[in-house]
Amino acid sequence: MPVDYLPEGCVKECRGCGHRLMTMQESLIQKKTFLQKKLSAWSGLIEDVRSVPASGRLGYRDKVNLAMKWNGTLWETGTLNRDELIPIPRCPVHKPCVNEAIRLFHSVLPRYSEIQAVRYVQTAKQIAIVVKNRELPETGRLTEAFAEKLASIGIEGVWLHLFPSSGKKVFGKGGWYLIWGKEASQDESGLWYGPAAFQQLLPVLAGEALDTASAFLKPDANSAVIDMYCGTGSGLKKWTQAGATTLGTEISAEALRMAAMNAPRAETLTGTCRQRLPQMEKWLNAIEDGFTRLLYVNPPRTGLEDGIAEWITLFMKPVRMAYLSCSAGTLSRDLSILCKSEYYVDKIIPFDFFPQTIHVESLVLLKRG
Repeated sequence: MPVDYLPEGCVKECRGCGHRLMTMQESLIQKKTFLQKKLSAWSGLIEDVRSVPASGRLGYRDKVNLAMKWNGTLWETGTLNRDELIPIPRCPVHKPCVNEAIRLFHSVLPRYSEIQAVRYVQTAKQIAIVVKNRELPETGRLTEAFAEKLASIGIEGVWLHLFPSSGKKVFGKGGWYLIWGKEASQDESGLWYGPAAFQQLLPVLAGEALDTASAFLKPDANSAVIDMYCGTGSGLKKWTQAGATTLGTEISAEALRMAAMNAPRAETLTGTCRQRLPQMEKWLNAIEDGFTRLLYVNPPRTGLEDGIAEWITLFMKPVRMAYLSCSAGTLSRDLSILCKSEYYVDKIIPFDFFPQTIHVESLVLLKRG
């Protein structure tokens, strides 16, 4: 039966968690049904959604991107509904340290006229306040006592990001100022990350997805792996540890800086995959004959860039590939292209990286026939 009450601290007007009135089982069934409709050509290959225990479906999120607004008296942080800010000061999906850190910043930030804060972004132990100021605001309120409070809840770095034209994009180019603490932190797996790095929530589930991909790809010393949209290098680290010759591509220079620390034996290319096709081809051509070509892709919601799926089938021709998707729509489009060639889907494994929400990600394992 549906849940007939909101979790404590949940704000009715917030639309962030579309499944908050469902039981865990109802939510997982609906997510699988959604995927079966979107990926109808492969619906019989979709496994049950893998999730965390019911006890881990609240208080799990320590990576947030929230709007900030000065209401004339005090600061508020929350989600947007048609440009109206919905404050969520005690969100039950957030880890307690996130709600406490937001409360602490509300208590010390000056008025909007002094610091034009528009966004609060927290990536675990790193916090970035995005401001529309053109010059660095006064940061004298970040006292030693305040820093000690942040440190006591596990925060290690605080940044101001100057982004005068802030709009739909979260971050602009440049304008990063570390105002306290360390410029990078390490997660539970020992991977380095900074304030703008994308990281999957639920480390245990994210690790399971990567382990599943690795078990399917079977990288070894006789493998050449390309990792597209490699981020901070969690996959690069796994492939190189298995002995594979590895190349990663990523548009974020900051993410690649972390990837170099996490997987120093991997080669990397900065830029979009489409921009780096010549370099990827040169890299593949330099690999000795007899190496097994493998591919791992984890693109944003827009999916593979125009022409990349065709390049995979016509030039790279990996023996096996794993595709972790956060959008069933673009995944269906890309699979249609890949499967017109010599590739077929072996299985589709959904992962519930965002419990309580409508979102579901899919790991697709493909073989070359």
